[in-house]
Amino acid sequence: MSMREAKLPLTGRSIPKDRPIWLHESEFLFRSGENSLKTEQTYRSGLRMFADWIQHFKKAGYSLEDDWPISVAQVDNELLIQHRQWLLANRSAKTTQTYMAGVLAYLTFLEDRDELPETIQLGKLQRQMRKRRSGTNHAEVVVDLDEARQDIPKIVAWYDSQPIPAENDQYNRRLSALRDRALIYMMYSTGARISEISSLNRPQGRSTAPTFLLVTGKGNKTRTVFIRDYAQAPLHAYLRERKDSNRAMFLSHARNSNNGRITITSVHNVVKKAVRALKLHPKLSAHDFRHYRATQLLRDGIPLEVLQEYLGHSDIGTTRNIYAPLIGAQIIEEWLNNVDTLDPGKTGV
Repeated sequence: MSMREAKLPLTGRSIPKDRPIWLHESEFLFRSGENSLKTEQTYRSGLRMFADWIQHFKKAGYSLEDDWPISVAQVDNELLIQHRQWLLANRSAKTTQTYMAGVLAYLTFLEDRDELPETIQLGKLQRQMRKRRSGTNHAEVVVDLDEARQDIPKIVAWYDSQPIPAENDQYNRRLSALRDRALIYMMYSTGARISEISSLNRPQGRSTAPTFLLVTGKGNKTRTVFIRDYAQAPLHAYLRERKDSNRAMFLSHARNSNNGRITITSVHNVVKKAVRALKLHPKLSAHDFRHYRATQLLRDGIPLEVLQEYLGHSDIGTTRNIYAPLIGAQIIEEWLNNVDTLDPGKTGV
C-alpha cells in the first residue's frame, strides 16, 4: 500500500502524503529509522493508532475535526495508561508492546526538544506501566537499566582514545573529531538535556572554554550549567580550531551543512557511534548521560534539592519520582548489609 492509500486503523481515514499526523513526527521517524527500517515502520504504526484512538473516541478534547499535525499538549499520563489498556483489550500483547514503545520513544524525542508538556512525566509513566505488566519484576527492570548506564564512562574513554587527524580536510574530519570529543565531555560535565546542549552558544569575543554557561530549559527556566575542569581542555581545543563567526557552541561540519548549529539527531548519532563500536547496550543514548550523572551524584551524597537545580527540574517531585526508587533501594541494601546479620547459634538454624 502506498502512502497515498494508507488508512488509519480505527476510522479508516486516508492519511495525506503532504503532512504528518503529529508535530515533528517526520524528524522523529527519520531518526528512529536510521538503523532499522522495521523500527521506523512499527513506531509509525503506533503513533497512527494513538492519534486515531484519541480523535475517534474524543479523548481529552481531541476530535476528528482536528487539523494535522496535532500536538501532545492535551495528553497526560492517565490518557497514555488508558490507551495502553485499550490496546491490551483489543490487540495482542506483542502489538501493544511495540505500539507503546513507539509512543514512548516519540515522547522521549519531544522531551529532548523541551516540548513535552508537564502533564506527561515519563519516569512515572514507565513505572506505572511496569507495575501493570504481568510477569515483570519492576525492581529488576530498574536495576538492569541502571547497570547499562554504568558504561557511560566507557563512551567518554572511547572518544579520548580516537585519533585526531593532524590537519583538517575537505570533509572537516579534524574539526568533527574535536567537536565530538568536546561534545561528549560537555554532556558528562553538565548533565544537561540534549536540546540544551545543541542550543548552547559560545561567549562572544573568546575562543577559550568558559567555566559556566546559562541555559534556558523547560518552562522557560534559566539555570547555570557548569563546565568542569576535565571538560575544559577538549572544549578549548575545539573552539580554538574554529575559524567561523557562528555563535553556536557546537556546529555541524558536514560538507553541505554550511557550518549550521548541530542538531539533536546528530548529538544522538555521536553517542550511538561509540555504543556500536564498544558493543554496549543498544538502548543507551545521549539522554542516558543525564540519567547517569544524576544517579552518580545521588550516590555520592548530593542533596536532592541540589540535584533538582543541576537538572533544571521545576518541581523537586519530578526529581524524586525519577530517581528516588533506585537510590532508595540502594540505601535500604546498604543499611541491611550493616545491621541485618544472622547468627545461626541464636536462631537454631
